[in-house]
Parts: sequence; C-alpha cells; structure tokens
Amino acid sequence: MHRHVFVRGAVAVVFASSAVVVTPWAAAAAGNRPPDQPKLSELTTGGKECASGTERPYVRTRPQLNAVLRDPDAQPVSAEFEVSWRDEAGERQVRSARTTSARSGSEARWTVPEEVPAFTDVDWRVRAFDGTAWGPWSSDGGRGECGFVYDTEQPAKPSVSSPEYPDDTTSWHDGVGSYGTFTVDSSSDDTVAYVYNFMGGKQQTAKPEEPGDPVELRWMPESSGVHGLSVQAIDRAGNASEPTSYQFRVASGRTPVARWKLADPAGSVRADATAGGKPAEAGGSVVFGADGPSRTDVKSAVELDGLADAYLTSGTPALDTTGAFAVSAWVRPDAAGRDMAAVSQDGDERPAFALGADAEGTWSFAPGGGTGVRAKGGLPESGEWAHLTGVYDPVAGTARLYVNGRLVDTATGATAPGGSGGLQIGRALGADGQGRHWDGRIADVQVWDRVIVPAEAAELGKRATVREGFWQLDEAAAGASPEHDGRQPMTLGGDARIYREDGDCDPLDPTCGPGEIPMVGAGHLKLDGDGDFAATDGPVVDTGDSFSLAAHVRLDQAAEGRTMTVLSLPGEHNSLATLRYTPEQQSWELTLADEDRAGAGTTKLTADNDWASSGDDHHLAVVYDAGADEVLLYVNGQLSVKAPFRHSWRAAGGLHIGRAASTNGWGEYLHGAVDEVHAYAGALSERQVTILRAGGTTD
Repeated sequence: MHRHVFVRGAVAVVFASSAVVVTPWAAAAAGNRPPDQPKLSELTTGGKECASGTERPYVRTRPQLNAVLRDPDAQPVSAEFEVSWRDEAGERQVRSARTTSARSGSEARWTVPEEVPAFTDVDWRVRAFDGTAWGPWSSDGGRGECGFVYDTEQPAKPSVSSPEYPDDTTSWHDGVGSYGTFTVDSSSDDTVAYVYNFMGGKQQTAKPEEPGDPVELRWMPESSGVHGLSVQAIDRAGNASEPTSYQFRVASGRTPVARWKLADPAGSVRADATAGGKPAEAGGSVVFGADGPSRTDVKSAVELDGLADAYLTSGTPALDTTGAFAVSAWVRPDAAGRDMAAVSQDGDERPAFALGADAEGTWSFAPGGGTGVRAKGGLPESGEWAHLTGVYDPVAGTARLYVNGRLVDTATGATAPGGSGGLQIGRALGADGQGRHWDGRIADVQVWDRVIVPAEAAELGKRATVREGFWQLDEAAAGASPEHDGRQPMTLGGDARIYREDGDCDPLDPTCGPGEIPMVGAGHLKLDGDGDFAATDGPVVDTGDSFSLAAHVRLDQAAEGRTMTVLSLPGEHNSLATLRYTPEQQSWELTLADEDRAGAGTTKLTADNDWASSGDDHHLAVVYDAGADEVLLYVNGQLSVKAPFRHSWRAAGGLHIGRAASTNGWGEYLHGAVDEVHAYAGALSERQVTILRAGGTTD
C-alpha cells in the first residue's frame, strides 16, 4: 500500500485550551536574564536529529522529544514543548506541556500525546522558563521547527526471485561454490531497507538506491541440500514487514572442468586428461611413474628437474579466469626457497594465475601471476608432499590459499585477467617467456570453474591415518605381548608382566591384590618402576612424517613424587619424543628434540590444566601434524596443549613404554599400568582420539 504524507500549511499562533498562556518575553526582574534559545543541534525526536520538511524523521511509536536547556544565570529552568499539525479539515491543532524545573544544561523530555495522528506531518518546538522570564522558542528567528511523521503501518511483504536458485520443491539447482542472484522487491514505496539472512547465516541489511526500489543479493552455498532465505522489508519509521520465506534446493558442486592425474605409465610422453581438457604434452625431461603422496588415493606423480624442458602443457586454456575458479595439485619440492610454479595458465604477457612456491620460502597463489594481489603462507619443505588449493572469488574480490586443506591466507582486492593461453604444469609465463620451472614432483592437477569451499578444500588435502601398531596388552607369551595385526610384538623387560583380572593371583604378591580392574579389555601391562619396560625391536611409524601415539595409563600412588615416562621414541643419540609425568605440578609433559644428537634444542608442551592424578585412569595422545608443522597433546580425549614443531626426524629406535633414554642410560621408569597402546601414520583428529579413549578403534 502506498502512503500519502500531508504537507503542513502556514504556522498560526493557536493553543489548545489546556495550554498555559504566558506572554513570551515577559518582563524580567532586575538583573535577571532570560534563558537561552535552545539549539537545534541539541533537539532530538525519538533519538533522531531535529529535521523538517522532507528530511523529517519517520517514527513507529509516539516519540519522546528531548531538548537541552540553558540559562545564562545558571538558574534552574523548566521547558514548554509544543506540537502542532493540520487535521483533516485543514485546521491547525496545537498541544503543549510544561515540565518541572531542572538544572541549567540538563535535558528536558516529553512524550507526545496519543491524540497525535499517524501519517501526518507534525511539527514541534520548545522554550525554557527560569521562573521569572521565558526564553525564545527554538523556532524563533526563522530557524524553523523540528518535525516527524508517526507511522504505524507495516510495509508489504517483499517478493524474492532467483534465476539460479528458484523456489521449487522438485528440482536441484546449480551447486556448491556457485553464486546466485536473489532479487528482493517490495510494493511499499517507503521501504528503505531489507533485513535478511540465508539459513544458518548472520542477519544482514541491504538498502535500495531509492525507497521502494528492489535490491539484488549475491550468495554462494557452501553445502548441498535444502536452503532458505528469510527477508523483511523495513520502512522509514522502522516498521518491519511480515517475513518472506524462500526455499530452494542446492546440488553438489560442479566437478572439475579439467583434471590431469599425472598417473600415466612410466615412459609416457603426455598426460591424459581424465576430466575435460586436452592431454598435456610433456617436455623431454618429464619422468612419469614416480610415487605419489602416501596415505592418499594418488599413487603416481611426475618428476621434474627444474630445467627448461621440465613441463607439461595442454596448449589450450582450461577455463575462463575472469570468473570464479579454483586450482589444486599435490606437490613435492626437491629444492626449497626457489620461485617455482606448479600450475599456471598463460595470459597475454603474464600468467592469468599461478600456484606454487616463491623465493620468500612460502606457498603462493596469485591471480594475475603475482603482479597484483597474492595469497601466501605455509612453509615448503624439500622432499615433503603438500596439497595446494588456490581459489579466486571475483564477487568477494579475494584470493585464498589452502595448504593441506587448511586456509593459510585470504588476500583482498584480487582481480584476475583473462587468458587465452594454454594451461601449464611445472612452469609459468614471465617477461622472458616460460620460467619458474618446478624442481620436484607434481600429482593430480584439478581445475574448477567455481569456488572451492572450505569443506571441499579440507577433503582435497586430506591424508588418511593408517594404524601401524596396536597392542591390547591383554596377554603375553614367550616374554612378549602380541601386536593386534601380527606385526612387531611388544617385548617385556625387567619384571614387566601382563595383569589379567581372571589370572592366578599370588597371595604373597602385594601388586596382585583383590579389586584391581584392567583399564580396557581383559588385562593391562604392569610396571613396578624398578627397571620394568616394554618395547618394540624397531621403528613402528615414520616419524619424519605425520604420526600419532596413544595409550591409557594409571600411575601408582606410591610413586607420585617421581618423574616417570609413559612413552618414548629413542633415536641413536637422542629421543625424538618423550611423554612423561612430572611430579612438581602433577602434570603431563611432552618433550621433542629438534635433532638426533645430545644437547639438541627441544620443544616442550605441558598440560598445566589437566591434573595427572595417581590411582586414576588417564588417556594420553600425541599427534604430530607435519602438514601444519605442529604437535598436539590430548589428555582424556580433549586437546590440552599444542605448539609449532618443524624439526621432526626419523627415530631409529622402537616404541618404548615405561622408560626414557638419556646420556646416563635408561631411566624415568614408570610405576603403574599401561593399556591399549596405538601407533598411527598420520595425524589423528580429535574425534579419533575420543574414540580411542573410549576403548574403540579408528578402523
């Protein structure tokens, strides 16, 4: 419905019968000066600045009028407020009211009466009285009055439409990572804003250029399924319409427009495109058949030597880089600190984009090839695989870089030029022609004509965790407790033994008293702190890459004043990792050595907020994430502490339970019990750690 605003006519000096009639400029007592004229800048209408004519504010409730009043003699002052309007017959109506006195410089207030009509231009003014003399009206001297319109009517419900995501109940449209345009319109010509939120998102506001105009909302779904948009129209008075609910169905994101797995047989001269695109012809020094990243489905890679003949090219563009796009690849540099491109696409004189490493020692994604905005982060390491995903979002104006599935940087103000040249693997176009040749391996190059959202990037860069050892410690034979899958057993040393609740109990053995219950399963490992331990003969996991260890432990109360090791990974001259109990704060501590030499630097993590109480069962987990260059310590299924760690090395010794190596030999023997020891290649998630704590497995 369109509303009409009545224009106020000429002002007449007429007061309602209830008004107090006093002659303005009454004679003042000798020496008394009248109050000051109120300043328009210190008058507000329902909290809004004083304004008149077409600028007058619209309010949805009877407003409170506020005025700061001053007296030159600092006398207390009262206020007289006056409101006026024209009724339907054109007669001027006036209402006024007096306030009680207050100190000079204070604020007087009055809420307009209920008889003030809606949808009518209302004017008001105010003056001050010091008990003897009246000051001038705020409107005197041609300064004009303040005004408002009292609007109580809701605007009409807005309409919503979208060509990409129509409101229907039968079809699935476009998909994750693809923007849609939603047009919101209102039939009320005083709509000045639309308040909206997409399902699960925060509330936002969009304002039309002119009242009543439509707005266009750009939105991108990050998950498939049924989504919704809720929107309300807001008028000048702040009245909100009834909400409009708009539902639509979002399909999964579009598959890559081009993909080269680079898993072609050894001796190949080109890489077949497994999704769109043309085969990528290989330069003379490209070697097919190299191993891909472990713990992934990518089994093969190409090897490049960093020279001019080390590249692959499709000869044609993979996509239009002026729109949204994303590119990803598994990469393993054999030389860190070099400016190298893993994937690029030729533009006119420079790349339309380049993904790789830069000379500053970071990973890099640059729409426009690095001459403009660039997203960078993470640390390339020689001989170590990483997954890179670069995402260009022209709507947000951003370039994002994900390393191993984690967002490391978002660069703003990004633009990408169009490029009609071919897609390049292992090099990028520069001022002197093709350069930035890759030295190392590249696998599974993918290109999309849409945004890759965070969950997708995480899945692309995911590497599985693989169990390499599981010792239930429920039984022992010939001095060793078997590994669950028949791999290296845990050899028992000293007086270490497997305690079973259902086993024979020597009544003279004080450690075999009634009531002891295994932590998990039918038994656990018992250690008396006097040279007892258990260990594998050789390494269990490759500690140069991501790995995880976990175990249940119970400390004996008689030994809570001693430092005791739960797990350790000794090398030839030093221990890579030692997980111990420290008596000073009764806490768990993890120490990692930077190198396999005596006196090497260390990284120490202390679980200060997790009390290592004796006599109770605890679950501990150590997770080294090579992709994130950090180590994490979990206590009882919760992350307790984490720290950066980049110096992991391959520990040549086995996995030891209950002791640690030092320059003086073995020590820190554990007095207590250990159960359910796990060793994994890869970084366990918090969810997986929680499963292990409950006695389950991640297989």
